[in-house]
Amino acid sequence: MRGEKDGAKSILTPHTSHLSPPGGFTLIEVILVAMVLGLLMTASVPRFQQTAQRLHTEQTAFALTQLLRYAHERAVAQGNEIVWVWDAQGRRARLAFIEDDGQRQWLTEHVARSRPIHDDIAVTLAREGAEVDAVTFFPDGTS
Repeated sequence: MRGEKDGAKSILTPHTSHLSPPGGFTLIEVILVAMVLGLLMTASVPRFQQTAQRLHTEQTAFALTQLLRYAHERAVAQGNEIVWVWDAQGRRARLAFIEDDGQRQWLTEHVARSRPIHDDIAVTLAREGAEVDAVTFFPDGTS
């Protein structure tokens, strides 16, 4: 018979490499990939934190700006003086309208106050170089 040697049949087997088992990864390959991923993660975490802090600051500035716009629009639409007040103790902005006797009456609507601002963000109002705690919007559109 052809292909037989000393009574034994020859069996053809596919060529396999002794460097890696068929259909898988060696432990060394897995460890190297894990180390590379770990290094990449370590290098990128500070950038993620900086981006998150920047986005939080931008979101806070946008919310305070929207409250300023709302105060201006309300003063013009209703014909009342509206005051945007920065509460340093509560770390939030609030709106009030000025009554006929000159007293502030706090607006109670949800849109009339900001969420508390984190301590890592500084809010300063200044007019002509002096710090102030409020901005008054008048019915004629000025402030």
